[in-house]
Amino acid sequence: MPAQLARKERLRRQILGQEVDRIPSLGGWIGGVRNLAQLAGLSTDQYLADPLAGVIRANLNLGVDGLIQPVIPRELEQVRTGYVLESRFAQVEPEDLVKKADSLPDSEAEILKTFDAAAEEKRYRDFFEGAVRAWEGIVPIPNFWEIGGHFPLYTEFGYVAFLSACALYPEAVGKLWWAKSVHSRKRAEILVQLYRDYDLVPLMFCGEDLCNNQGPMVDPGMLRQYYLPTVQMIIAPLVEAGVRLIHHCDGDVRPLVEDFLGLGFSGLQGFQFEVGVDPYAFKGLRSPKGEELLYFASLSVSRTLPFGTAEEVCEEVDYFLDFTDGGRGMFLFTSNVTGVEVPPENLMAAYRHLQAWDPARPRTPTRRAWPWRVHHPE
Repeated sequence: MPAQLARKERLRRQILGQEVDRIPSLGGWIGGVRNLAQLAGLSTDQYLADPLAGVIRANLNLGVDGLIQPVIPRELEQVRTGYVLESRFAQVEPEDLVKKADSLPDSEAEILKTFDAAAEEKRYRDFFEGAVRAWEGIVPIPNFWEIGGHFPLYTEFGYVAFLSACALYPEAVGKLWWAKSVHSRKRAEILVQLYRDYDLVPLMFCGEDLCNNQGPMVDPGMLRQYYLPTVQMIIAPLVEAGVRLIHHCDGDVRPLVEDFLGLGFSGLQGFQFEVGVDPYAFKGLRSPKGEELLYFASLSVSRTLPFGTAEEVCEEVDYFLDFTDGGRGMFLFTSNVTGVEVPPENLMAAYRHLQAWDPARPRTPTRRAWPWRVHHPE
């Protein structure tokens, strides 16, 4: 058993499958000013006076090792961030995506004329240097969404026009994805150098939502022809440099998990067990390099965390320990941003329970059902 490890060393050793003093945990995706203030031991007024400092204090109190780029609620009644209002796109038609695609150059060289490498490098450096200054020793685990692909054109055109264009004009949509990805591959090349410059933990979290609770939002065949190759183009420099990429897995991702791994991803996050996703089905899978998968083992933000007892939350942590054979490749996290309805006590219970568990203690792997479904059959 190693002596108590520093956060960065604990994360590095876990990535490599080496012995750790405790299973590492991650933070950053907690919603609600009141919840964060309570976790931080602050009044809401104190939190609102410096929201970033409040978020950091909350995660320090949880005892996390790494921090995904944090959600930072800045208004007392703020419920969520990052939503798309379809009403804003009422006048947009699928043909607008075709017009946009036709306006773009056909060569990488022409596309890259609009890429500002210096500005992109500064943006990334500002993030890493800001984390060093403000995060009080918590290790940054980047989740630069532009590195995981550019699927959600619905933020630009709305859901109806975008999804209709995927069915009617897949080649045009593919060109839009490709053009954005040419820039993001250059961003990935910049990040490879910054991982070296800042001696970062070789871990990144990315990958856009491709699925809802019924499965892929777009025909998987269309994704494999037009979208997934653009993701592989982006991430190849990071994969080749040894950065482990974790794919976000909202919705029923079962039809696409092996596609994610085939692109070069070597870990998964965000399982929605309530739609039938069973992590045990992934145990034999490997990355293209033959790596065992890493798991940001994800506390349920739709069932257990908001509606379960502290005991049920701890049992969910034990479930993750079971399917990872005692925590092998496991990093405790949440399946998505926790809502304002999640009792802070449940989050604290989960993190404390994991931190109290000795990874050297023998644990007999047991395949079992997701505990919430056992206790609350729907």
